[in-house]
Amino acid sequence: MTPEPPSSAERFQVDLRGVVEILSRHLYSSPRVFVRELIQNARDAIAARALHEGAGADGDPLGGRGIQIRVDGDDIVVSDDGLGLTGEEMRSLLATIGASSKREDLERVREDFLGRFGIGLLSCFLVADTIEVVSRSARTVDAPTMRWTGRSDGTYAISDSDEVLPAPGTRVRVRLRPEEVMWASPRRLTTLARDFARYLDVPVTVIDDSGAPVQISLRPAPEDLRPDEAAELCRTVFGFNPLSTLRLDIPMLGVRGLAYITPHRESTTGRAGDLVYSRGLLVAEDNTQLAPDWAYFARLILDAGSLPLTASRESFQETALTIEAAKQIGTMLRSHIVDLSRAHPDTFRRFVTAHSVGLRAMALDDPTMFRFVYDHVPFVTSRGERTLADLLDGTDSEPGTRVLHQSYTQRQFDALAPLANAQGVTVVDSSHVHEPQILQRLVEIRPEVRLETLSLSVLVAGADSPTDRELAQTVERAARMALPGQDIQVVDFGTEALVGLELPADDGWRPHSERNGGKASGWGAIFDEFSSTEEPRGPQLVLNVCSPLVRSLGEPLPAHVRTHVANTLRVLAVLHSGAPLLSHDHVILADSVAALVKTATETTGRGPR
Repeated sequence: MTPEPPSSAERFQVDLRGVVEILSRHLYSSPRVFVRELIQNARDAIAARALHEGAGADGDPLGGRGIQIRVDGDDIVVSDDGLGLTGEEMRSLLATIGASSKREDLERVREDFLGRFGIGLLSCFLVADTIEVVSRSARTVDAPTMRWTGRSDGTYAISDSDEVLPAPGTRVRVRLRPEEVMWASPRRLTTLARDFARYLDVPVTVIDDSGAPVQISLRPAPEDLRPDEAAELCRTVFGFNPLSTLRLDIPMLGVRGLAYITPHRESTTGRAGDLVYSRGLLVAEDNTQLAPDWAYFARLILDAGSLPLTASRESFQETALTIEAAKQIGTMLRSHIVDLSRAHPDTFRRFVTAHSVGLRAMALDDPTMFRFVYDHVPFVTSRGERTLADLLDGTDSEPGTRVLHQSYTQRQFDALAPLANAQGVTVVDSSHVHEPQILQRLVEIRPEVRLETLSLSVLVAGADSPTDRELAQTVERAARMALPGQDIQVVDFGTEALVGLELPADDGWRPHSERNGGKASGWGAIFDEFSSTEEPRGPQLVLNVCSPLVRSLGEPLPAHVRTHVANTLRVLAVLHSGAPLLSHDHVILADSVAALVKTATETTGRGPR
C-alpha cells in the first residue's frame, strides 16, 4: 500500500492519476521512456546553466558538465551539475501543468523549460510510486539544497534537504515498484541509456556492475563517419550492406544524417521506419515522417535538429517545417539516384534491378516519380534497354518515335524483337507488372504518342518479297502438300533466327476460343450464330525463306520427311507468335523430331549411340 502522506504534504494541482493514464496509454510507447526523459531533463538543466552563466569552460558551450546514471539497490539515480532548482521552482514543476489532464494541455505546457521538466518527471510514475529530487540552484552562490518528494497518491512535500549538495545541480532518485525492478540492472540500464543518448552532446556515464563509469554519449555523428564506418553502422542498425550512402544536410533546419539505399527489393506498401534523433537524443527507431512515401528504398539515420517534437518526444509535429524537411530529403534522394545513373552506372543498374517494380508502382501514384521513371528507368524494348525519354525523344545515335507497340508476353517479345527492330518497329516488353499502366499513363500525358498492341500482321506486312521467287514457290507448294488445308505464305524476314509466324484467324475470335478448350464464349458465341452465312478464314502460316529449315522444304525430300519438317515449322511458328502450345502440338513436335532423327541416322547408316 502507498504510505500515508505526512501532514506537511501538499497536493498536486493536477489530476495525477489522469495524467499517468495519458502518459501510459496515449503519450508514451513504453515505460522505458522514463530513462530518456531523465536524461533529457538533465541535459536541459546543463544547457540552462550554460545560458545563465554565459560561455562555458574552455569554449565548451555546455561548460564541460555531464550526467551520471547509477543503480542504488532497487532505485535508479540520475545526477547532473546543471542549473538546479529552487524550492519555488520545485513547487512549479507540476503546478504549471494546471488542473487539467487533457493530452493537448500536456503538449502545450511542454513548450517552456519547467513544463518539459515536469512532464518528464511525471513519466517516472510509470514505474515508481515515489520520486525524490534533491537540488541546489546555481542562481545564487549561497542557494540551499532543497528536497522534493512526490508520490503516486497525488501528494508531494518540499523541504530543506538533510544532505547538502557540494555544488549546484540535481539528483533524481526513482524508487521502482517491486514489479518494475527489472529496470534496476546496470547492464540493462547501460544498453538503454546508450540507445537513447549515444549522440548526445554532453558526457553521459553509467556506473556498471563493477562500479566503473562507462561513457555512452558523445559518439561521432553518423554523417561524420568514414564510408566504411557508415556502412558498418547501416549493417548494425538495419541489417544490410548499403548499395549507396548519401549524406543529408539541411542547415536551415539543423537536420543532418545519412540515407542508405537498400540493395534488395522492398515492399512499396509503406516505408520501413527510420532511426531519428533530436539534438542527439533518440526520438524513434521507426519514424516515417522525414522522407516521402515514394522513397521506400531508403532508410535514414538522422538528427532532426530544430524540428518540433510532440509532447511524447517520440515523433514530430506535422508542421510546415516537418513537411519541408521531408520534401528536401526527397529532393536530395532523387538527385542522388540521378547522380548514380551518370557517375556510377553499374551501381545504378543494380538499383534499378532491385527496385524496378517498386519504382514503377510509385510512378503510377506520384507525378514526380513518374518523371523520374520516364527519364532514368530503362524498359526492355526491341532497340535494347531504353528509357521512355530515349524512345520518344531520341538519342545521339537513334531518332525518337511516336508509335510504341506493346508485347504482353515475354516469349513473344523475345521471338519478335529482332524482327521488329530490323523493320524499324519499336516494341516494348509489357509482360511485367505495372508496365502496361505506365505506358497508358504516358499516352495520357503525351497525347501525341500512339500506343498499339503488337500485331503480327504489321510485321508480316513489313516483310520483303523473296528475291528467289522460284525457291519461295517450291517451299510454298511443299508446305501445302504436307499441311493440306493450311493457308500458307512465304516471305523474307531478313533474319535466319525466325522460321515463321502463325497469324490468328481474320475474325479474331475463332483461334482464341479453339485454343481455350473449344466452345466459344462472349462475342465468339454471338458470331457462331452467323457462321453458316460466311466461313471465317483460319490461321495463316507465314514462313521465312531466310531460315535454313524453311529452305529445306525446297529440297527433293521423301513425303514423310517433308510432312515432319512442315509440322515442326508450324509448331515453331506458333511459339514465335507467342501463342501457347496445346497438348497435341507437343505430341506433333515430339513425333516429328523423333522421325527426323531416325531418318537422319538411317541415311548415314548409323544407329543412335
